Amino acid sequence: MSSRLTRDSYQDPLVEGEVGYAVLTPDGWTRDESLPLILVLHGANSSRDVLAMLQPMVDQLWADGSLPESVVACASTPTVGGFYIDRPGNAWESLIAEGFPQALAKRYAVDLNRVSLLGASMGGYGALKIAFAEPARWRSVAAVAPALLPALTPTQLRPRNTLDVLAELGREMTGEGDGFAANSVLHRLGGNAEAIRGSGLPIFLRCGDRDVFALHDGTEQLHRALWDLDVGHEYHLVHDGDHLGPEAFAAQRAALAFIAAAQRAAVGQDRSEADRQRESSWRDWAAGGRQGTPPELDPSAPSAPVALRVMLEPQLTEAARRDPTTSRRCGILPDTDG
Repeated sequence: MSSRLTRDSYQDPLVEGEVGYAVLTPDGWTRDESLPLILVLHGANSSRDVLAMLQPMVDQLWADGSLPESVVACASTPTVGGFYIDRPGNAWESLIAEGFPQALAKRYAVDLNRVSLLGASMGGYGALKIAFAEPARWRSVAAVAPALLPALTPTQLRPRNTLDVLAELGREMTGEGDGFAANSVLHRLGGNAEAIRGSGLPIFLRCGDRDVFALHDGTEQLHRALWDLDVGHEYHLVHDGDHLGPEAFAAQRAALAFIAAAQRAAVGQDRSEADRQRESSWRDWAAGGRQGTPPELDPSAPSAPVALRVMLEPQLTEAARRDPTTSRRCGILPDTDG
């Protein structure tokens, strides 16, 4: 399946001047059918033209059925003076979170209840910040080498984490008053952890461990914070992966695959009806006192984790009685400093 790339612009009261954007739509698609939306947030010193780079990848994923048909859109935003940060007269975070999706809904009839966020580098920072503000709004969020500064305050920033444009990001995050905290993904996670955890928002993080901007530092810090807060997520730290090169493209593909899985799961297309019935039979067997032969177990099927938990239920119940952390998704790990 091929796609159509359209470039356009519109006026938005949230920012000064016209906002240029690009949209990928499935070839032959008519606006009679409402499709999910994937918002792509580009990196520093980039633009809407990142969609032209992603177009062959999206076409292939559509062709082999890996990615459900969607509208994929990217708005051009500035780096310095942008950074997906809200300022008086230029609210770039609000534009991506509110203004741009609303404009796309009018022009492309996208389903605003099925919106995913995908960002790389500066865009990964923006995507996570937006997702963590209102986690229930988004179908999923995927961040590739996100520009996360591993600090809770500006004074904690190290030279290795403020190369090139990242130094300007640190200054613009700080702004006035509590600006750094207001624009920090870590602070936003901490302040909204209960809502993020309760939403079940699918979160994807990926970064190479040789990232020239040391973005794996901030990504690892976020991973650890998510773990400690018991927020489910998928995390890839790629051996010898750098900011550009093969890893950058492999990461985008993996992020799109993650978004695709979240799209399918949300509408029940992630498994067959036969497997759903198999899961029910395991639950019924447990509810009936575990009498007789257990149902068939297919270890590769989506129902297999339910079957395994049913089989382990007596042990899990006893473990929970003795250890309250058994109910957590992520364990409380021992401190290794000592």
